[in-house]
Amino acid sequence: MPQTLCPSCGHSPIPRGAQSCPACGEPFDHLQAYKKVGRMRLDQIGEAVDDDATVFGGDLVTSAVSAHPGPAATVLGAGAAAWFLRVGGVVGSLQDPQWAYGLVALDLVLALVLVLNRGPAKGMAQAGLVAQLLATAWLARAAPLAPVHLAYLALGVLSLTMVMGEPGVVRRYVGLGLGLGAALASVGLVAAPGALSGNGGVRQLLVGSELGYRLELPVGWQRLTREQLAPHLTLPQATLTGSAVGFGDVARGRYGMLWVERAPGQALPAGCQGLLRALGAGTSSVLPLPAPPALGGRTQVHALSAAGGARGVLGCGLLSDGRLVGLAVVAPSAEDASTADAVREEAFRAVGSGLVLQ
Repeated sequence: MPQTLCPSCGHSPIPRGAQSCPACGEPFDHLQAYKKVGRMRLDQIGEAVDDDATVFGGDLVTSAVSAHPGPAATVLGAGAAAWFLRVGGVVGSLQDPQWAYGLVALDLVLALVLVLNRGPAKGMAQAGLVAQLLATAWLARAAPLAPVHLAYLALGVLSLTMVMGEPGVVRRYVGLGLGLGAALASVGLVAAPGALSGNGGVRQLLVGSELGYRLELPVGWQRLTREQLAPHLTLPQATLTGSAVGFGDVARGRYGMLWVERAPGQALPAGCQGLLRALGAGTSSVLPLPAPPALGGRTQVHALSAAGGARGVLGCGLLSDGRLVGLAVVAPSAEDASTADAVREEAFRAVGSGLVLQ
C-alpha cells in the first residue's frame, strides 16, 4: 500500500480509514479522498483509498495539496491587489512595462489553484512564485535597494514560504499577518516613489514613443497632471503635431514640462517665442546658459516668468528632423533671491541630463 503523510505534521504512515492524524490530531475529512468514501460501496473503499494515497502524500517540500490553503491564498490575493495598484498607476507609477500586468493574473491564478486544492497545487504555486520573484528582481534592476522594490521582493518571499511544505498553525498565521503587512507597505511606497534607497532613490521614467522622447526624472520628481501643475506652470494644450508632459518635485517646490512638436518648416526663434506665450510668459531675453545636450546643436535658453509668479528657465532646441523641443523648469519666487536663480538653473540641468531624444 502506498504510504501517506499527515499534511500538517508529516507523520507517516497514516492507518487505513483514519479520520485524523494519530500524532497531531489533524482531521482528514476535508480531503476529497475521504469525502468519496461515503458515496462508494464497501468493496471499493480499500481500492479508492489506495489510489488516492499518493495524491495527498508526497514530501514536506512539494506535497501536492494543502490542508489549510486559505492563508496562502489570501496573501496571494493581497499580492495581486498590490501589483494591480502599482502597474495600473492607481496610487503612483513606477512606469512598469505592460507585461507586468501578468504578475497580477499570476497571483490570482495561483490563489485559485490553492483554493481548488487539486493535483500538484503547491508545486504549481512554488514554480509560479519563483518566476514572480525573478520578474520582480528584473523590474528592480535600476534601483535594487529602493524600499518599494524591497517591499515587493519581501511580499514574494513571504508568499513562497506559505506554500513550502505544510505550515503549522504559527507559520500560517504569522505568514498571513506579515504577508498582508508587506502588501500594504508595498502600496504605500508606490504612492511615495521618492522614498530613499541605498543608491539615491527611485527615478521615474517618462516615455513618448510617438514623439520620440525618453525622460528619466531626478530622484523625488514624478509625473504630474495639468491640474497639479496649474498653480505654478501652464501646460500647453496638445495639438495635432505636438504635446506636453508635466512633472515636478512637489516636496521641494520644483515643477517642469517637456514639449515636443513635429511641425516642418518652423524656425527656432519663432517656435521658442510661441512656446513662451503658451506657457503664459511674455517675451524674454536669451540667457547665456548651456542647453541640455539632447536638444541638439541649435538651441536657445530663456528666462521664464510664469503667470502664477513662478520663475525658471526654458530651453528650446530644433532637431535635424524638424522637431521643436522645449524643456521648462520653474520654482516659486518665494525662495531666497540670492540663491533662487542658482537653484532653478541646477534643477534645469538635473532634469535635462535625463532627456534622450530618438
